[in-house]
Amino acid sequence: MMILKQYFILLSILTSGLYVHGQNRKWTLQECIDYGVEKSLSMQQRALQNKNDKLEVRDATLSLFPSLSGISPGVSYSFGRGIDPETNTYTNTRYMSVGGFGIGSSLTVFAGFNNINRLRAAKLSQLMGWKETENQANQIAIQVMNAFFTLLYAEEEVRITQEQVENSSLRLKKIEREYELGKKPKSDLFEMQAQQASVEFRLISAQNNCLNARANLKYLMNYNAEEELTIDALSVSKVLPEFHQLETNEVFTQAIQSLPEIQLATYQIRSAQLNLYTAKAGLFPSISISGSISFGNYSDQRSGDFFSQITDRNQIGKGFSIGMSIPFYSGLSRRSSLQRAKNNYQSSRIQYQRTERALYNEIQQALQDLKSCTQRYRIALQRENFSTLSYNAARKRYEQGLITIIDLNTTSNSLLEAKYDVLRARLDYVMQKRMIDFYMGKPLQLKMKN
Repeated sequence: MMILKQYFILLSILTSGLYVHGQNRKWTLQECIDYGVEKSLSMQQRALQNKNDKLEVRDATLSLFPSLSGISPGVSYSFGRGIDPETNTYTNTRYMSVGGFGIGSSLTVFAGFNNINRLRAAKLSQLMGWKETENQANQIAIQVMNAFFTLLYAEEEVRITQEQVENSSLRLKKIEREYELGKKPKSDLFEMQAQQASVEFRLISAQNNCLNARANLKYLMNYNAEEELTIDALSVSKVLPEFHQLETNEVFTQAIQSLPEIQLATYQIRSAQLNLYTAKAGLFPSISISGSISFGNYSDQRSGDFFSQITDRNQIGKGFSIGMSIPFYSGLSRRSSLQRAKNNYQSSRIQYQRTERALYNEIQQALQDLKSCTQRYRIALQRENFSTLSYNAARKRYEQGLITIIDLNTTSNSLLEAKYDVLRARLDYVMQKRMIDFYMGKPLQLKMKN
């Protein structure tokens, strides 16, 4: 009993340790993206639509085969005065019959290849659904990535501002002691108190931005709002901006081969073409064949049991027919449908060109932004270094009484802004570099299911 009790204590300790470890888990950018794509409600809806597309392919395939229908049996029962079929005189009768047994089948032989085009359209719709799923996943991944970097910037902004608050607090305490000793005027104390209030105000704003950014990331990931979410800053902090010799045409050539929106635009052209074929099919005659076989009826007024009456060859009927439907006039609706299909086909070709041009412009801007981020980072880094030197020098000069507290605070604020600029330029570079890799065929999400 004692051993069992110790076992449960050990198990509870291990379980609580796993729980704490789960709470302290740090999410990398890739993990956030994969989780957001997998748990997305819109992706779940898209998966259901893909299942419907699969059913449509099955139905379109089966429409090429003959249809089979059974003739429903019926039962009738009558009684009262009637004519006896043997004596041809009125008498009290009772009559029951069972009939309506049989099988019928029909097949459309020709209707302008409408059923074949339906199957082609269904298969194309299934392919478009898969590409739409991939495109939707990419959009979610981009949104999650932007939210991740927004939160990362907010957290780093809080850290930098917190350091500024602590440094400002130390300076304020030092000036308070020097004021009490009569070494500093009261105006310096007021100025330092105003500076302390200013950085504390900025810290509160940064903390609020951080809370909002975390809530937005949870929302885009479809993450439980009540659970902790800690991101891993180290997953992107190792990337430093550098210049890249990439041409727009080089990236664009790879993008049109991998991005789903380009393939979707291609499928849209094919879909419009199939709709055009369907509209043309409405102008052709349709030919169909049908056949049926019906069995005899059972009546309690005839001799023989139920099976022998139903299978009596003299009562078995067979039928076969060929039908043709020729469209002569329907208010020019078929001609209008054909013209609309032609217009939609031309529109889909124009839309493809628009998609290509928009992608080219998007890549061109992304490459320019990547170059700009590298340049801004180097300049911001130089500014931070010079601002640090300037602040250290200003602090010494202030202690020597050569400058005012206002000058010192000015250099302190300038250093803070320089740190913000370095952080913003570095994170912008990492995000733009990830987008360029995406254009060149590297997927944003690792887990992808059709």
